[in-house]
Amino acid sequence: MLVIKNGHVIDPANNIDGVMDVMVEGSRIKAVGPDLPEDTINTIDAAGCYVTPGLVDHHAHVWPLANIGLPAASACFGAGVTTVVDAGSSGPANYHMYRPFIQMDKVRIRAYVNVCTTGLQSLPTPEDVAPDHIDEGKLRACFEQYGDELLGLKLRTSRFIVKDMGYEPLKKTVQVAEHLGVSVMVHCTDPPAELSELLEILRPGDVITHMYMNKGSSLVQDGKVIEAAYRARERGVIFETADAREHFGLPVARTAIEEGFLPDMIASDLTHLSMHLRPTSFNMAMQISKYAALGIPFYEIIRRCTINPARHMGMEDQIGSLTVGHPADIAVYRPVEKENVFGDRSFGHPDQNILTGHLVYQPVLTVKDGEMVHRDVTF
Repeated sequence: MLVIKNGHVIDPANNIDGVMDVMVEGSRIKAVGPDLPEDTINTIDAAGCYVTPGLVDHHAHVWPLANIGLPAASACFGAGVTTVVDAGSSGPANYHMYRPFIQMDKVRIRAYVNVCTTGLQSLPTPEDVAPDHIDEGKLRACFEQYGDELLGLKLRTSRFIVKDMGYEPLKKTVQVAEHLGVSVMVHCTDPPAELSELLEILRPGDVITHMYMNKGSSLVQDGKVIEAAYRARERGVIFETADAREHFGLPVARTAIEEGFLPDMIASDLTHLSMHLRPTSFNMAMQISKYAALGIPFYEIIRRCTINPARHMGMEDQIGSLTVGHPADIAVYRPVEKENVFGDRSFGHPDQNILTGHLVYQPVLTVKDGEMVHRDVTF
């Protein structure tokens, strides 16, 4: 038995926003409410802290699916993340080779499959996304065998990858996804043509990631969010932040957030090259702190990295909430008043913009399936 008492519980899936207790029995949520009985052995006082569902990082790159992948447990648990999605590191020819490793990880891992047959294994040489090289047969076989752990297809459509093919790889990817009955996640940084054209290609349930990037045609033009973005959102396209080191622009984010164009999902796009690197994405705790500094209410931030991604993944009956009977995935954050610099590029980069915040959400406890997998020594 574990009882977390006196914390400010934020659980958007259940419309909870107030001080109460959370009780865990075995691997499941036993109760959520005020004045729950203490456990004589394992009661934790979370007064002054926020208690949330374990976060879902819907966009990262996990070792060994990617050579640049992060070590899932060390990168996730220390940030309050209990579920992470690998965003297309492997392709249909090699996913089966790496999946045994992720099946053994304590972090819950799901994945998108890259439309390039070998995924990102060729990096730093860009992957091959030529439309006639996208193998629908191999992709179909991959989903037929592993579909319960796969979420959809991933394509990077940056100019340096697609070159003079423009949006033809994206059109082919969407066509294949339609045949397979799955969604598409498209990386949009520095697109080969107008972003509005990219958005018109996407279907309801498809994800545009790096929505606040500022390379090439972007979400904000002439000082406001482009109309194509509003049309896409009305059509059901999902907008995700996943900022990494260079897939985010503070001027774009500020303008869009002030206009009310918020992300549907907040993620990190971490690799071992960007995890714990200041002043960029660092980890999901830094991401939520950054978006709070940009003016998004904390309750809405938590919605965007818990129940929103859980619903998109079709896993809302397992993750993304503190619903009684669900797996006990819990994060506890201590708000710390501390000056902190958030940036959209690494220190020393000539195009860097910075934002100075005064509050950081420090992860002090992470519970996965009822087990304490991270606890700060001061908590």
